[in-house]
Amino acid sequence: MHCTKAGFVPGARGHARTFMHHAALFVIAAGLAIGAANAAVPDAVTPDGGQYYGPLVDGKLQGKGKIRWTNGNTYEGNFEKGLFSGNGEMHFEKGSKYKGDFVNGRFQGKGRFDLAGGEYYAGEFSSNEFTGYGVHQGKNGVRQAGTFKKWQLEGPGRLSDAAGNTYEGIFTDGKLNQPGRYISKDGGRYEGDFKDGKLDGMGIYRSADGDEYKGSFAHNRYNGGGILTYASPQKDGHSKDIGIWSYGTLVDEAADRQSEANVETALYGQRALLDKTLATIAPHAPGKINLYLLAVAGDGSQEVFRRETAFVRTQFDRDFGTQGRSMVLVNSRNTVAEQPMATVTSIRESLNAIAAKMDKENDILFLYLSSHGSQSHELSLAQNGMTLRNLEAKELAKLLAATGIRWKVVVVSACYAGGFIDPLKDAHTMVIAAARRDRTSFGCADDNDFTYFGRAFFQKSVPASASFSEAFDKAKALVTAWEADDTQLKDEDGEILHSEPQIYHNAAIDAYLKKWRAQATAPATHAAQAK
Repeated sequence: MHCTKAGFVPGARGHARTFMHHAALFVIAAGLAIGAANAAVPDAVTPDGGQYYGPLVDGKLQGKGKIRWTNGNTYEGNFEKGLFSGNGEMHFEKGSKYKGDFVNGRFQGKGRFDLAGGEYYAGEFSSNEFTGYGVHQGKNGVRQAGTFKKWQLEGPGRLSDAAGNTYEGIFTDGKLNQPGRYISKDGGRYEGDFKDGKLDGMGIYRSADGDEYKGSFAHNRYNGGGILTYASPQKDGHSKDIGIWSYGTLVDEAADRQSEANVETALYGQRALLDKTLATIAPHAPGKINLYLLAVAGDGSQEVFRRETAFVRTQFDRDFGTQGRSMVLVNSRNTVAEQPMATVTSIRESLNAIAAKMDKENDILFLYLSSHGSQSHELSLAQNGMTLRNLEAKELAKLLAATGIRWKVVVVSACYAGGFIDPLKDAHTMVIAAARRDRTSFGCADDNDFTYFGRAFFQKSVPASASFSEAFDKAKALVTAWEADDTQLKDEDGEILHSEPQIYHNAAIDAYLKKWRAQATAPATHAAQAK
């Protein structure tokens, strides 16, 4: 989902972190060159050039000894049948070191691994990995203590981030996924359910100011039924907010009643609205490449998606000749009686209807989707008062493939939108995503006209660019700059995880879009020259 600060619980983030594996252990069992019995000469030379000083039994390293390699790595400790075994100490060329137990040449048992810069892990190891109870201190200040499995917290544990926020509970893959506790650096406290390291489910949050929220959470925000009790009366004198919360905002009761009315309107009117809209799509105009636009405003909880898709349709009809060949599917509290809603079914039927009207081998489909997005790469399809099925990236790929449309441009403006690229990309498709597959995007709010990426790409960059790929490059730079200037996006460390918009394209789609663009802008160019 696009991020918003409303109802956000400060500092609540998953901090699962994989400790980089710097150890390259050496198995030394055979092929030794035996040295002379002289203290200045090694007792053996390993196949990789290591100089060994110590006892040998049947030609193998045995007992207490030392190896020094030309790159600066050293090992000193016990050997058994040519392998590090028992207690020993390994030093690496860049300053890292391990001191502890070895079994068959691997970190096994109890030990401590230190990296240059102050990062360390002390505890139990298994096959070179943190496995068992231990303490990991990151160089960035993150500290983890508890049971580890394959480098990450697994089971009971405690995590403190660089800002001083603390998470306690049962971890899975380095993240809280069961009831636990969160204590913020400023004294706020949460007890309740977690999912993927975030406040998600039922819980209680008490702020440092004394405000208390009891109820449902989702993605670190008040979401669902809940009661917010204020430590001090608000300006209008009330001391509690009770009701249904959405993305941290209390749902307006009048709007809620309107949502209920919209359900009935949709039940009786949506089929006719969709059929009427699909019937207006113009057929292919011979002699040129036609561009068809389908814009989807997926989540009706915030009007920004409706406004953004409306702008894009007007822009494309005016500048790229899609008049009569464009349509929008909109989830909004204001349009249920006027425009077809965005559902998996309506998207499928719209794609098929457009495909039936166009020249599928030569025309181009421009598909724009704007909504919230999930870490599992699903686009939110949500209408106020209704429960709709989200659109998965893989399902969208199947819907597009079923149409037989060859040339496509797909733009996904949502959090984690980069996860749509791999399922959708092919030799004839350009895919643009507002964020990296593991990053959120920004700018969604009920009163906004655009998300950050929507404004940067469509409003600011497309009109001044000769291609969609050029517009993307400009938009990415704008988004990065806007995010850097937005103090509300900074975390407790003063850092920003930039959205990092992504693009996939190749020579074939670039050349075909250039051919279409030259044709689409030719009349405007001739008119300008005539003036």
